[in-house]
Amino acid sequence: MAAWKRKGGLEKFEEKLQTGMAERGYTADFATGIIGQIRGFAEYSFSESHAAGFALLPYASSWMKCHKPAAFLAALLNSKPMRFYSSSQLMQDAGRHGVEVRGVDINISDWDAKLEPSESAQPAVRLGFNLIRGMEREAALRIEEARAILPFKNFRDLVSALPLMHRN
Repeated sequence: MAAWKRKGGLEKFEEKLQTGMAERGYTADFATGIIGQIRGFAEYSFSESHAAGFALLPYASSWMKCHKPAAFLAALLNSKPMRFYSSSQLMQDAGRHGVEVRGVDINISDWDAKLEPSESAQPAVRLGFNLIRGMEREAALRIEEARAILPFKNFRDLVSALPLMHRN
């Protein structure tokens, strides 16, 4: 309908609508009111397929949050699509819904948050290096490569295994 309005094509149906309503006993004022409502609707309406496309993402997101809250949290932390809620707020909300959130671990974490087995029905979410302010992806990858050779037992192992800072 919005496309009809731009093209001026809706007006040709007004007379037909008024005539048909008059033939069925509706007053001219009522018919004019209905036409006004249709014009108003044409200002903001869009096709059913367009509406379905807009509805799919919130529906799928709601389903994921309800049925797979750990996976939903991990996905949000990794993509941060909204930038409206902080990571902390997302984790607190997930915790209120029974999701176990595990901190960043030098020997376990990857760049992104990931799911881990848990004692509960839902997996736990292991936080990723991407949540550490100032951590560069390249540094996280070097940590992952170094610990694949030999896990870190202490901070000294980390420092000796890999220089985190670029030296010029």
